[in-house]
Amino acid sequence: MTRVEMNHFNMFQSVDKFFTDNQSLISTNPAIVAAVNKLKTNIGSINSQSELQAVTTKADTAIKANSKKSIIDNMLKVTAAMAAHAATTADTRLKMTANVTQSELKVMRDADLLIKTHAIHNAALSIAAELAIWGITQSDIDALNTIANQYSEQSPEIRNIKAKTIQATANLKAIFDETNSLIKTTIDPMMLPFKNINSSFHGEYLNARAIIKLGGGHSTTAADTKPTE
Repeated sequence: MTRVEMNHFNMFQSVDKFFTDNQSLISTNPAIVAAVNKLKTNIGSINSQSELQAVTTKADTAIKANSKKSIIDNMLKVTAAMAAHAATTADTRLKMTANVTQSELKVMRDADLLIKTHAIHNAALSIAAELAIWGITQSDIDALNTIANQYSEQSPEIRNIKAKTIQATANLKAIFDETNSLIKTTIDPMMLPFKNINSSFHGEYLNARAIIKLGGGHSTTAADTKPTE
């Protein structure tokens, strides 16, 4: 939530608590009860959307970065053995396949890195026995494929998380607009008769209805946006 949204949300909750505390005074008025119930529903929706909005991709991005590092480290280990075997056997094609550098791999796009990883995996798989003398195990070769598959799944997951937070932000704005309108155009007018019927009750509503502007790191008590009294 933005600071402005938080200020309004605090007001929504304050108004909701006011009606909860004074339920006996509104329980016989179906129109007010319906409006208050709508307010409660919107508050619940705001809480739900705020939880979605608060989800970040930091952890997933860090996991993806670690996976990429693992791919590169393992690929360099395998290609070093492949290059040694190519030199021994004068295999030009294998030498070219194994010709990769760390700096080259680091700047590769995800799709290109995955293609390269699978190519190295397939090339190494066909000469697994020969690579053993250069310190490469079957597990080293299999890991290329395993880690690459995990890595390919992480990018869509990060995009999905970002999409959900963006949608939650849009949903929050819509709910805030709807709730502000509910209070201003429906509940405020419904409370006006109480100015004559029960002035104390009406005054307490005005206090609950006031928006308290909270500053960054501290609070002020400048009340704002009261209904017409």
